[in-house]
Amino acid sequence: QGGGEDYRPSSTLIHATGLNKDTRRDALAYIAEPRRTYDTATSYEVQSNASEADFRNLFRLDWNTDEVRAEILRRGPEVEPYLGSLEGLRLMRPSDPVETFFSFLCTPNNNLPRIVTMVAALSGYGPVLDTVEGVELRRFPEADVVASIPEQELRQRKFGYRAATIPRAAQELVRRGGREYLESLKHAPYEQAHAELVSFHGIGPKLADCIALFALHHTCAVPVDTHLWHAATRLYFPDWEKASITDLKYKAVSAHVRERFGDLTGWAHQHLFFDSVLNWRSRK
Repeated sequence: QGGGEDYRPSSTLIHATGLNKDTRRDALAYIAEPRRTYDTATSYEVQSNASEADFRNLFRLDWNTDEVRAEILRRGPEVEPYLGSLEGLRLMRPSDPVETFFSFLCTPNNNLPRIVTMVAALSGYGPVLDTVEGVELRRFPEADVVASIPEQELRQRKFGYRAATIPRAAQELVRRGGREYLESLKHAPYEQAHAELVSFHGIGPKLADCIALFALHHTCAVPVDTHLWHAATRLYFPDWEKASITDLKYKAVSAHVRERFGDLTGWAHQHLFFDSVLNWRSRK
């Protein structure tokens, strides 16, 4: 059968600002990320300032990845080659939809180092939670704060055209209800949530799917970027392998993958995406 049935499985980051890259990474690990104290072939011990429930929620530890992979293969056995080297891969569930929303607004036509720098810059507008060894630790700001950031300030921080689009999207988000609006979209049908997101200025279908999957936790969303496009056309639309992504082709590919994997589409996406990133040369 396809993905019609639902699978049932048996923290907000705190940002340090004003640091160089290496020091900031250490501060983030100290305050916000799990610290590995020992490891074996099968287990890790984690220390964190967050609760165990928050940690388990972030990494979906209530989901058995072996069962998820088996169910993905039952629904789509053709993806077996793409799952082989990715045991234990998890679909993360970020807890703060506002932070995740704006983080993805930093991603179009961008690279990871610049995205990290931009998200850290936005976090600098958030409230100070604590100071550790002279370093301010901040929570990501609410939408109304982002909406008030002057475009020129963001241009000086090398946001480029996003210096205009991010505050504008923030203003739209505030008008719609801010955090409560995003929380309400978590409970809306995927199709409605996606339609609401693409109605924002500057948010297209792929960005809307990224936000739907990671900020709103719609696990039937499938962001079709270059990596997913290569995998999906190779598997399902071979005549399109050398074609460019258009809106119509995007809709066709995402609908087919969603029909195939249902509520595990987001999980299947992660495996196809990372396999393409790691093995794209050998799969040409």
